[in-house]
Amino acid sequence: MYIGYDMDKITPNVGVQMEGYTPRYSDSVHDDLFESVLYVENKFKLLLISLDIVALPGFRVDRIKRLITEKYDIDSSQVIIAAIHTHSGPTVTDLLIDNPKIDTNYWQLIMDKVVVSVGKAIAKKREASATMSISKVNHLAYGNRNIKDAPFNDEIIELKFWRNGKIINSLLSIATHPTVMNVNNKSLTSDLIGQIRQNYQKETGIVPIIFLADCGDTSTRFTRKESTFEEVRRIANLITSSLNNDKFVDEKLTDISIKSVKYSCNYDPITSPEANKLWLKIKSDFEIDKNKKGILDTYKHIRYYGHTHFTTSAYIYEFPELRIVTYPGELVHDLGQRIRNVDSKKTILITLANDYRGYSVDKQEFGKYFESYNSVFLKGMADEFVDKICQKIKNDK
Repeated sequence: MYIGYDMDKITPNVGVQMEGYTPRYSDSVHDDLFESVLYVENKFKLLLISLDIVALPGFRVDRIKRLITEKYDIDSSQVIIAAIHTHSGPTVTDLLIDNPKIDTNYWQLIMDKVVVSVGKAIAKKREASATMSISKVNHLAYGNRNIKDAPFNDEIIELKFWRNGKIINSLLSIATHPTVMNVNNKSLTSDLIGQIRQNYQKETGIVPIIFLADCGDTSTRFTRKESTFEEVRRIANLITSSLNNDKFVDEKLTDISIKSVKYSCNYDPITSPEANKLWLKIKSDFEIDKNKKGILDTYKHIRYYGHTHFTTSAYIYEFPELRIVTYPGELVHDLGQRIRNVDSKKTILITLANDYRGYSVDKQEFGKYFESYNSVFLKGMADEFVDKICQKIKNDK
């Protein structure tokens, strides 16, 4: 097996509109934003790309993949592109705010940088072996953000690549919203993920590539003491100190099979009975409690600007002893758990991958919390999509 890695800055200019909370404009840079590329080659080729932005529209991903396919002869199905979901980066989509100021030149910068980094990662490939460990995060770092002490995915998966007894690359899978800084922050920052990378590099000399797992209803809401960069460091320290350094299992990434699972959404939020039922409930709740204006405004965006006619895809990557599943949005714990526990094979979930369709909330919890109102999926739709993924895994065993 061969491994290559590269990363480069994609920090936008100060003054750019920021996306993730309500629109505001950056006034400084706290830490640089990056694109990271991990290249894995054996009997197969696989590219894993992480971007320090809030989310990825599918058509943007498609454009990047086309360039990679043409230049490096790597099929689009062998390329995973995911966002780290910083809420303190530039506006890059029309999926979260009504009238976004998207800088197309910035997207060109991302495309150019990623394509160059792919070439560098391939050129720098070295023979390596792989090990995997699973750590339990300190529950003081993050947890279920809707009900304190409720279940959440507390696993951190670490896939390490070794050469001559030394770590040369690493992949981390973490299942939380990486948000400590709030809407009042106007400094561009990769927030928690950036600090985790810095901590990991200080400890090992390696900058890891980091992806998010089922983080839809998990965050630092109940564990953070404040929204400051000092608090970012404190929580990042809790996370990185949770990593096991001596409990690794060899992984044989010798071969791969790739399957896609498509899901189509097609409804009009104005005429759909289910969407209108939800809309009437939100308006009624707001009349009773004016503090719910945030939920009202969020679903207004879905109702009038939301993309509700689309086909999106999840991907299943089967290795002999390991599985990677990508998902185009933010999965809540219950849905993520269904995929991770479909059988005994260890599964790395990479969410916010290749597309972004908002939150995916299971029907049992749908309508109870904020996530349901920031989703183009109506009640039961996310369950259908996840069930299709699970069924595909079972059928292809």
